[in-house]
Amino acid sequence: MELQDRIVELGEEKLFREGFYKTRMEDIAIELHMSKKTIYKFFPSKSDLVMAVANHFTKKMERKILPILESDKNAIEKLADLLTLLSNTAGKIGDKVFKELKNHYPEVWQHVDSFRTEMMYGNITKVYEQGKREGLFLDFPTPIVMNVFVNAVRSTVNPEFIINNNFSIVTAAQITFKIILGGVLTEKGKVLFSKLFNQK
Repeated sequence: MELQDRIVELGEEKLFREGFYKTRMEDIAIELHMSKKTIYKFFPSKSDLVMAVANHFTKKMERKILPILESDKNAIEKLADLLTLLSNTAGKIGDKVFKELKNHYPEVWQHVDSFRTEMMYGNITKVYEQGKREGLFLDFPTPIVMNVFVNAVRSTVNPEFIINNNFSIVTAAQITFKIILGGVLTEKGKVLFSKLFNQK
């Protein structure tokens, strides 16, 4: 593994575990048994390292998300698998970390938010269309459904909202999914939805 990649991987692990604000470049250097000078050679500032970690994280998430969306499962099964992945990921990172990221590194948070927005519009749109063909979703205009869904996720699964209202990211994501999907299901879809989502 290249040295730069090692720094990013350890940086991701440490930043997600201990927080973006608390972790110092010196802490990462100590764990990697290298000088701060070596780290600064690749990442001139902590902000540069945080952005590199965000890029690494979003690419890793994309590699996990796309196989779910491209599987042979029906639309509701895909969304259930996606929710499980997102919940497990958020549970490992912690709510505080997301808040620190938005407050102290707003440009990095914007990158993460843009990634999830593009992933939703670019991929969940296809899942909704699939669900309509399968008779699981009502034949509402897809652009309207997606606009409601994306804006609900962005405003609810959001550091300020979850902290101010004492929710976890996992809970906020699960309830948002259930509310939005519950409004677009056919009778056939409701049966499958109840079977899969009531277990979450």
